[in-house]
Amino acid sequence: MAMQNRFLERDIPYGKLAKLGISKEETLSMPKDLLETFLSGKVTPLIQAHVKSQNGTMYEIPLKLQLIQDRAGNIKLMTYPVRKDMVSDIALNDDEQERLRKGDTIRKEIKEDGVRRMQFIQMDNETKSLIKRNVSNLRLPEQIAQMEKINDIQLGVNQKEAIKEGKPIELEVGHEKVSVGVDLKEPQGFKVVKGDMNEWDRQQKIKFDMTNEGFMGYVLTDQNRWQYQQVVDKLQHKELKHETKEEQKLTTGIKL
Repeated sequence: MAMQNRFLERDIPYGKLAKLGISKEETLSMPKDLLETFLSGKVTPLIQAHVKSQNGTMYEIPLKLQLIQDRAGNIKLMTYPVRKDMVSDIALNDDEQERLRKGDTIRKEIKEDGVRRMQFIQMDNETKSLIKRNVSNLRLPEQIAQMEKINDIQLGVNQKEAIKEGKPIELEVGHEKVSVGVDLKEPQGFKVVKGDMNEWDRQQKIKFDMTNEGFMGYVLTDQNRWQYQQVVDKLQHKELKHETKEEQKLTTGIKL
């Protein structure tokens, strides 16, 4: 089944992609599955970006991309670079870090641009980058109400509160089990899985590029051609040998 695009070609922030060494022509020449994933608002597989430091040195940095839209309709380009371990620009205690490494979603108030907002935070297992979304942008009460209407079910107060806290829950819909919860890799930040919590956990671990061992991803070759190949060495992360202030801006999901 073809993936339904959330964003249109005219929405693509070509200027911001250019900062990652990806021109408009190279963006539009992406393989169909990569471009459709990008335009759907999902987190992409790994791609090889080229970032220039303040002293003019060019570095190859494997990362994932995601287009998101805030409540005001502004489109932002998020980047999730590969790290050896989780790096955060926010204060996380030991328990929160451990929960993120286990794949949990945490809800935390964060101050950004001088404003404190409640956010959901997850860690991308492959890149070790944090994915953050404002809780208000996900419109969870509306998504829960829509799910109840479509499936003709009524969630209990405790179930709704669990979802709003970022915890997945298991439901009985007809004669089938369904699991629902927050998943920031999805364009709407919310996912419904047919199956119990074991199936939810299994699908959380099965991602496009995690089925291909060796950190496989897309690399630009000659004449704007993209090839699927190994983009980082598991034992030697080249991009970590030369950390600069410019690169440190890419430590967690940042908005370009």
